[in-house]
Amino acid sequence: METAIVLPVILLLVFGIIDFGRALQQQTQLAAAVREGARVGALNGTAAAVQTKVSAVANSGGTLTYPTLTVCTGGSGLTDSTVTARQTFTPLTPVFAFMQLFGASGNLGSVTATGVMSCTG
Repeated sequence: METAIVLPVILLLVFGIIDFGRALQQQTQLAAAVREGARVGALNGTAAAVQTKVSAVANSGGTLTYPTLTVCTGGSGLTDSTVTARQTFTPLTPVFAFMQLFGASGNLGSVTATGVMSCTG
């Protein structure tokens, strides 16, 4: 009887650890990717070169979108290269669905990161 009561709670905890760990890993990887992309943009790189670098470093199956992407170009007057990327996150377990069922707000289906580097001129 105790197993029937405790097992769902234990499974929910294990599934939560798995999915939140994956989300944190993807967030960390995306943060490193946008930091590298901002570095390329600060060294007078093109927007296409920045997107290529972010995609290569992020190295995931999720869809990348770029809400903010500014690169340094000669004489543009910009002081910083800024890259913001949003990547879709697909959970493996039903924990996020349970969270939304019980009123969790926010976007649980994506992770976002921003990288900023000073322009080198």
